Amino acid sequence: MTYLDLAVVALAVVVVLHVAGVVVARRRGTLPRHFAAAVAVTVLVLCVLTVVFDSLMVMSDLFRFDEDRLTGVILWRAPLEDLAWPLAAGLLLPALRVALAPRPTVASPAPTDRQLQEHA
Repeated sequence: MTYLDLAVVALAVVVVLHVAGVVVARRRGTLPRHFAAAVAVTVLVLCVLTVVFDSLMVMSDLFRFDEDRLTGVILWRAPLEDLAWPLAAGLLLPALRVALAPRPTVASPAPTDRQLQEHA
């Protein structure tokens, strides 16, 4: 099994869970208005940080990848397959957060002066 095979399987599971989380959140009324944009920015930032820090770790010789199991696409010094994990985290965790968020409560209107006087 190559790194890409493992990443595809993991991302397939994550995408299904992401879609399910968004559907649940939409039905429960816990899906924020700009959820998709927030997830996109999160994934972008996580991927950039992954490329930078994985490249630094590879250049520092902290770890190496089995070249036979890579696609050969390298971003700076990080293999493309390494972007699967920040992508998975950026999709799954926000979807779980909104799906498991408490339902919004309907705020009761503030009592009027007359109601306050009646109860005094």
